[in-house]
Amino acid sequence: MKLWLASSDCDLISRHLASGVFAGVVTNPAVVAEARRDRVELFRDIVQIAPVAWYQLLAGTEAEMLADAERMLGIDPVRMRIKVPATRTGLGVIRRLAGQNLHVMATCVPTRPWLVLALAAGARVIAPYGSMLQKRGIASKAEEVVLMQAIIDRQNEPAEILTGLYEPTDLSYYAAHGIRFGFIWAKDVDACRTQSLA
Repeated sequence: MKLWLASSDCDLISRHLASGVFAGVVTNPAVVAEARRDRVELFRDIVQIAPVAWYQLLAGTEAEMLADAERMLGIDPVRMRIKVPATRTGLGVIRRLAGQNLHVMATCVPTRPWLVLALAAGARVIAPYGSMLQKRGIASKAEEVVLMQAIIDRQNEPAEILTGLYEPTDLSYYAAHGIRFGFIWAKDVDACRTQSLA
């Protein structure tokens, strides 16, 4: 399983990436806002530490989102990756970026039908928003994520699910169900690496 660190704190990123278990960094607008820095400057620093850094586009028109993607990819076209919210506008942005042979993540994917749409648009990583379904009592997050993976597997799609790992047991549960990407919030890293056997 490939693990990603969810953080915008360069000190924490440096410390946790040194452990050797993380492939890179994943962020969202709230995580970036916590840094209280210009996002371009922030990601210039992050890519000096992380081999890969995922940046989520801000909501806007397709033209605004594409301009944001171009600006952020200009920091380091090899290390920077783009996350796009799976909205009606976002699906068009995913298609345009995927058409440039970029490795694009569709994020906030709420349901399996939206997963199919995001894959059709060209997303190669899917970040489910299963907790929304769970909060509404529609489906458990874990079940929805596993069913999304089943669609990817049955369709032989060259895509990965990236799900949040909040408890140490999430690592083995999702790994056993074929999920190959997971992210851990920086605040949860120590709990995942320090499991009691008592």
